[in-house]
Amino acid sequence: MGLGKALGFSLLAYVGLNFLFIIISETISGNLNLLFSSITSNPLIILLIFFGPIIDVPSTEIFALYGKIAFGTFDATLIQTIGFIVTPFVASIVAGRTGGSKGASFGGWMITCLISSTALGVLAFINPVALGIPPAAAVIFLITVSISAAINGVFYGCFALLFTKTEMY
Repeated sequence: MGLGKALGFSLLAYVGLNFLFIIISETISGNLNLLFSSITSNPLIILLIFFGPIIDVPSTEIFALYGKIAFGTFDATLIQTIGFIVTPFVASIVAGRTGGSKGASFGGWMITCLISSTALGVLAFINPVALGIPPAAAVIFLITVSISAAINGVFYGCFALLFTKTEMY
């Protein structure tokens, strides 16, 4: 029961926060109508909106955030970068708090990462143009997303373990 609860709530938090940060950043940049028109013309782009942050590893996003703040670029890309860091962090904390044990908390978050990478992998094979990759590079993209999902799962899984309700002993 703990694994299913951790998976469900972390997946819900992950998808919801991704959507929220994309909507905020597109509103700031003034491209909200363009986002919704691209969703209506290509409905599979919603997978990229929901599961996008699994593509990047945490170190890349932290360095990007540092660069944006250091150079003073306070715009929509800063909000997206913050979303790429905050979304998995909050979702892993939710998995940690709702999982009944350490294994269920960590497993719930890892399965969330697996679902996210699988959804983007399916999108890469069905419509690679939506991801901005050539059709021949779909397998390489799948390998890259799988590796980054594993890195995200282990990195943020530590936070899921830290915030589990059970004690260490």
